[in-house]
Amino acid sequence: MPKSFIARSIFVLCIALIVAAAAFIGMKVFDQKPASNQSGALIGGPFNMVDHTGKAVTEKDFLGKYMLIYFGYTYCPDVCPTSLTLLSGAMDILEEKDPELAKQITPVFITVDPERDTVSAMKDYVENFYPTMVGLTGTTDQISAAAKAYRVFYQKTESEESNEYLMDHSSITYLIGPDGLYAKHYGHGTESDKMAASLIEILSK
Repeated sequence: MPKSFIARSIFVLCIALIVAAAAFIGMKVFDQKPASNQSGALIGGPFNMVDHTGKAVTEKDFLGKYMLIYFGYTYCPDVCPTSLTLLSGAMDILEEKDPELAKQITPVFITVDPERDTVSAMKDYVENFYPTMVGLTGTTDQISAAAKAYRVFYQKTESEESNEYLMDHSSITYLIGPDGLYAKHYGHGTESDKMAASLIEILSK
């Protein structure tokens, strides 16, 4: 067997092993659950959007307070209203037990459907939930960048029954600290009382 063929085979095998190793490492990083500020750097980061009053905002506007962030969209039939209701319920419990702690948190709703979620649509929507909730929208690129920073999955799904479309998306509520760093996350369906208890524990430290 020619030496050149053997050399090429070894080279191809090495490349394949490197690609496989890189893919494995990438999967492990994506699946890991942040347990400290260092690993938490995997979630969160800079963003540049517009709030529900039409004001341009960045992540710097929220420094000094905690943020409870949820990504969704106003046309969402069930998942988003449920999650935002539970989030608002947790804030209500927290406000009842310790109003000062509640003031340290800003609930934030970020759309993954900027095509339909205009400033006015976001304003009308967030008014249905906690009074201090901030709605954020922006360009397609701005939303994409924010979702990427928070490792949020979303994609448009066309409906065969109508001209409307739905958005498939992950359903996670993120707690971001006053320093802008990830602190904790809550999975879909986390009950208001459990979320409130967790928030009290974290904010009371």
